[in-house]
Amino acid sequence: MGNYGNPGSDNPTLNPIVQVGLEALESDNLFFVENTEEQYVGPYHKHQDGTLMIGEGVLGIDHSMNESEIIFQKFGYQDLQETREVVSDIFYKIWFESNTLDDSDILSMQTTIRDGIKQTGRTEDEPLVFYKKDRNTLESRKDLQGDTFEQMCQYIFENDITELEDLFSIPTADPVGPNIIYKIVFNHDVVTYDIIIAEKENGVFTNVLNLSQLTKPKTGSKIDPEKAREVLDTNIFELLPTQTTRQDEIDDFFSDFNSLIGNPPDFFDDNDDGFQEAIRDYDEDENKRISSQEAPANASITRLNNQANLNNVNKTLQSMRNRLNEYLKDADARLILGDAADSLGGVSQTIDEFGNIIYRYTLADLQPEYENKSNGFLKIRKPNQAIIIRGQNNNLLEFQKQDENGVPSYLSDGFTITMWVRFVDKQSSGTLFNFGNPLEENGSGFRLETRTNIDSSGNYRRWVRLSVKELDSFTEGGERYLRDNHWGIENKARRIVIDSSPIGYYDDEIIHQLYPEIPTDDLNEWYFICATYNPNIIEPLIGYSNPLAFNKQYWLNHIDENDEVVANSGLGAKCKVEIISKSDLLKARGYKVGNIEKTIVDDSEETQEEEVQEEETQEETSNVEPMPSNPPAGFNPMTNPMTGTLSPQGQWSWNGVSITWVAVEIEEESSEPVATNTPDNILNFGAGGGDY
Repeated sequence: MGNYGNPGSDNPTLNPIVQVGLEALESDNLFFVENTEEQYVGPYHKHQDGTLMIGEGVLGIDHSMNESEIIFQKFGYQDLQETREVVSDIFYKIWFESNTLDDSDILSMQTTIRDGIKQTGRTEDEPLVFYKKDRNTLESRKDLQGDTFEQMCQYIFENDITELEDLFSIPTADPVGPNIIYKIVFNHDVVTYDIIIAEKENGVFTNVLNLSQLTKPKTGSKIDPEKAREVLDTNIFELLPTQTTRQDEIDDFFSDFNSLIGNPPDFFDDNDDGFQEAIRDYDEDENKRISSQEAPANASITRLNNQANLNNVNKTLQSMRNRLNEYLKDADARLILGDAADSLGGVSQTIDEFGNIIYRYTLADLQPEYENKSNGFLKIRKPNQAIIIRGQNNNLLEFQKQDENGVPSYLSDGFTITMWVRFVDKQSSGTLFNFGNPLEENGSGFRLETRTNIDSSGNYRRWVRLSVKELDSFTEGGERYLRDNHWGIENKARRIVIDSSPIGYYDDEIIHQLYPEIPTDDLNEWYFICATYNPNIIEPLIGYSNPLAFNKQYWLNHIDENDEVVANSGLGAKCKVEIISKSDLLKARGYKVGNIEKTIVDDSEETQEEEVQEEETQEETSNVEPMPSNPPAGFNPMTNPMTGTLSPQGQWSWNGVSITWVAVEIEEESSEPVATNTPDNILNFGAGGGDY
């Protein structure tokens, strides 16, 4: 083997010098292999196998290895800190792959400042301390600065181990009495280190995990978008200046005009001619305009020519109006003399003291008067009177007939009930139309009823409910579910069909908000009620956390699956009731609405003479005779009802249908009224009470 510094001719394995000119500083932590406590400072070189030796050396030379001259880099403080940080990150990852922490566990590990001292474990209202590095936390100082941990880090550094994750593991923690000990184990070749990282006693951390940097995020916003927009300029402009267009100039003109015109004076009709020609605040208005002697800083344009000072001649609202007339002669001519002449009830023309032409005109009411098509109506006199319709010879009515699956037509095809109704008091309630007994537990049929409640202000509220008992298949074998037409509103969700009824569930003071209402302040008004049951509507079982449960328009079949408003979405409630007053209907059809008042008859005495002022023709009849037992030939009670009152009972046939009216007894109204106890093959009009 060659001498130091000379080629090694006898060295069977070449180990040449690959790096020279190296200088060992005190901070490099280079120590002699034979004396690990003696630090070396000075020149050194590096061989191909990584061996470091003192002296500058000669590049490419292979020489013998003198053990006393071999040095190594001792694991320094900075290296130890970096290794601790890497190992701490691995602890985090391995722990969360094997365990989970609840909120109380996280709080027990976090650091806070209490009584001026950093302490482990905090409450929600105490401050949270974050560290720049995980190794600086209180628990890391306990767990990651012991002899075993330092030996492990020294071993990792000396062996240049970079792939560490597979070398660490957390063994299953077996309880020892009330205690549970969590360890992390490092295993490489034959070397094993295990470190206790946490301990629990009776389910509570006594030696907490060194994961105090954890925190649970809380969502929220402390930014007011409106205030932020006032402060922050979010507009991005090009370097070229904005080019003003003609439209911009017009926009600026009207913006300035609107800010300069001022408020209009307080006009009133001084001579009862239908025109507001006088001003209550003339002097006050004049003093706010620019021509006044002490005009305010925000003065408005002068209003009249005779109010203008020298600086504002021809700069008044009046002069502006006169000039605009030159541009609008065609519009004025059409309004006063031309196309719109037929719509004028009268036109007058005057000239004021300044020569201005003033046109005064009144519009004629061109709406036609509605002419009634029927000659009367049928009045139900007492709460328990009704019209009963049954099939001839006990045959089924058309909507009772069953399909091939045994389902009656009114459930498989659906139905619509329409009627005109006028109520003569505010508080009565009862059945408008009834078939079968839908409100009984095992009943069937349908019921249209009116109910009233008293709201929180002490006012009576009248509302209409359609309920249908159907055979459904939500459960094996099917159950009979009661559907109705209520909807959801803000903070009041619609009850789904498998839950209890909204009646009795929601307070009496607000129940009217969930159903279509009929005003109680005008007892002379007639109302058209259209109640529909459509089995083709999909009525989903929407949870009460779903916003659709509170959307009224959704349950009225107007919101589709794309959350868009449509005429009929096919989604929502199968039962629906819609109401319109006669006045609104006539207005919508373009008719003039006249007086629809009625003479309200007091029926408290059986023998009292009745006076019924018929609404349609405004003709008054007195002492109306009871309905005849045999109505005139061709009489149709549905399309051409007769004016009259019902006798206690009677029966006659019409088009193969037996029509009977009787006085029927019902149970007292409660929060969930019971349907009139009549057979399932009978239709009732009005049975169940209520003056209507």
